[in-house]
This record gives sequence, structure tokens and C-alpha cells, in this order.
Amino acid sequence: MRDRLKQLPPVALVILGTILAIVLLAVFKPSASTRDVSERHDRVRFVLADPGAHSPHIQLFGRVQSPRAANLTAVVTANVADIPVRAGSKVSTGQLLIQLDDTEAALARDRAKAARDEAAAQLQTTRLRYQSDKKNLALEKKLAQLSEDNLQRLQSLRGKNLVSQTQLDQAEEAKARAELSLSQRQLSVSDFKNELARMEARLASAEAQLKQAELDLTRTRVEAPFDGTVTDIPVAPGERVRPGEPLLSLFADAELEVRAQIPERYLAAVRDGLDQGELAASTELEGRTLPLNLKRLAGEAVDARGGIDGLFEFVDGAPAAALGRPLTITLTLPARDNLIAVPATALHGLNRLYVIDDDNRLQRVVADIVGEAMDQQQSQLLLHAPDLQGGERIMTTQLPQAIVGLPVDPQPVPGSNADTGEADVQDTPAAAAINSKDSSDKEGNPGE
Repeated sequence: MRDRLKQLPPVALVILGTILAIVLLAVFKPSASTRDVSERHDRVRFVLADPGAHSPHIQLFGRVQSPRAANLTAVVTANVADIPVRAGSKVSTGQLLIQLDDTEAALARDRAKAARDEAAAQLQTTRLRYQSDKKNLALEKKLAQLSEDNLQRLQSLRGKNLVSQTQLDQAEEAKARAELSLSQRQLSVSDFKNELARMEARLASAEAQLKQAELDLTRTRVEAPFDGTVTDIPVAPGERVRPGEPLLSLFADAELEVRAQIPERYLAAVRDGLDQGELAASTELEGRTLPLNLKRLAGEAVDARGGIDGLFEFVDGAPAAALGRPLTITLTLPARDNLIAVPATALHGLNRLYVIDDDNRLQRVVADIVGEAMDQQQSQLLLHAPDLQGGERIMTTQLPQAIVGLPVDPQPVPGSNADTGEADVQDTPAAAAINSKDSSDKEGNPGE
């Protein structure tokens, strides 16, 4: 056998050695240590449930806006003659903002005035002609009657051979001319109402065009519609603008408000506080704390995220250049009884707490978030948990594997209402979770 091995090439010997080593490792590998899962106890932190009266506050995120803003546009086609203001300028009602060249508008006004005067003159002529036609109609009726009487007289005389046939023919011709003239005059008088209506409509149209031209002339002077601040001027002197093109934007800075969405879960408390006048709000801006007042709720502004927009006003007036600024608002709600203050880490999901029973096992409790509270300069959640009477141990450690009945090793949160000074662990809740994981690893559990 040894001779045969010597005859093998070096590569074959290496492969054979590798296979032998793998086989030996598989045979002699020590078995992994086993442990009883039921013996695992995660080290967790807890506080004691202490229901009491609290004034919840909620954090809202909003933006400063103006309920009165104007985007002024050109009404006439003209060149920009002068812009006496700049972006950021404070303006008052009626102040000149932009002056457009009024030459073309003045010419249009003059043409409209001439057309109006012509229509008025034509209407007056029509009325005078009607008065004349009425008088002439009466005369022509008489002439026609005289022509008829003369013809009858000559016809009688002709029968007696007292007049010539020529005289009779002339009388018949005169009668025909009189009847034709009478018929034309009657037609002219009867058509007067229609002609008068046309002339009056033409005059009304001309007067409307004149008013429009006069209005366009006044609109070459662009004035501030209210007191405010200019935000944007997209044109410059010399530019030609057409109807509808933007000229200037401004907003009423004295009416600034903050729009912020109030989550749906707080709406009932906010509405009650608004009705009772017991709401307080503030924001931080430019290093100052500014009080706010919730004016109203925009009842129709519900979006897909669930909530309603609240409109806040500055109690002492809005600071300069606040428009468009994002703000964080602290809204304090009316005090409520039987609320529990706990660290945010105590809440699992949206509405679950875990309490530690007498056997040091977890039990699930449902709780509703009603706001936040400050305790020892640390923000805490305020929860309403009807099933908690007080004194229950509430777990504050976030356990991803938390389930009902899970055994734990409870330790009080240092400095909390559960801390008696006898705890042998001095780490924070976050460190407790880490230590829990380390302890599990020492027990042979790789962690979950």
C-alpha cells in the first residue's frame, strides 16, 4: 500500500488528504450545546402604571400661509412703463404698483367714444324721421282722398262729354301716384319700431365698448388691492405684456396664518377644546416662542393620511418674512383624567402595551394615544388604558419577539416610579435590550 501511495502523483495525494480531513471533522465534530427555550428570560425595563390627570400636548407640522393673496395679471396689451416697487416692498391699498403705457388704451377709448356718438346721432335722426313721416302720412292720406274725389268727379263729367279723355287719364294717374306715396309712407312708419330697436341696440353696444375702453385705460395703472407685501415681479420696464400675463404677486401679511394637519385620533379632543376655549398653542420661530390661536378647523380638508387641517393665527402678529416657513406647533389639549405617562418605547405597534404579571410573564393591554407630556425633561406618551388600575408593571423595552406569556427578567427604569434604588442593573432601556441580547448569547441563544 505504501508503495502504491508513493507512485501517486502529488496532486492526487493532496486531494486524498483533503477528503480524509473532511471525513475526520465530520466524525469527531463536537455536538452543539442544547438549551431549554423555556429557560430564556429577556432582561427588560419597566415602569409602574400611575393613572392621573394630565394635559396632553401634540406636535403638529404646518406652514405659514396667507388667506389673502393676489396674482395680478395684465388686462390690456401694452408696454410696461414704470415699476415703482420691488419684491419685498410693503404696500398699502390703492398704491401704484405698475404703470403700463396708456397710449394705445387712450386711442381705443377715443375710437369707442366716436362710435358711441355716431350711434347716438343715427338714433336721433331715426326718431326725427319718424316724427316727419307721421306728419306726412296724414297729408298723403288727404291727398289720396282728394285724388279719389277728383277722379270720380271727372268720370261723372266725362259721361256728359264735359271733359276730355285726357283730363280723365291725368286724374287717374294722379290718384295712382297719391296711393303709391301713401303706401310707402305707411311702410316707413310701420317699420319705425324695428329700425328704432336696431338703432338703440347699436347705441347700447357702442356705449358698452366705450365703458370697456375707459376701464381698460384705468387698468393701465395697476394698484394694490389691499395692504400687504410684494412677493414677485416677473416683468421689467419696457416689456410688452398681453392680457393674462402675470405682472405682480402680493399677500396680506397682516393676516398670516399657519395651516397644520391634525391627526384623526386627536380630532375629538381638539374639537372639545375648541368649543370650550381651553386650547393653547405655540411655535418656535427665529429663536422666539410665539403664541398661536386655533381659529377654525377646515372640515373639508380631509386627505388620504387621515386628518383635518387646523388654521392657527399669530396672537401677537406674524413676524416679517414668515410666509411659507415650515413650523412645528405644540398644541396643548384640555386636561383628562386616568391618563398614563410612559416612554415611547413602551408602545408596541399603534396601541399595544405589555404588562408584567406576578409570574414575570408578558400580558397584552390595549391603549390609545391621546398626546404627549413632559416628565423630567423627557417627552412621554400619554395613553388611555381602561384595563389598567394603577401599579401594574409596564414594559418599556422594545422586544421584537414580544408575545403573550413570554417570561422576562424585569428591571425598573432608573429614576422612574418603579425605581426603589435596589436594582442591580444601571443601564438605560436601550442598553437593557442590548444586555438582554448579550445574556441570551451567553446562554447559547443567538438572539432573535
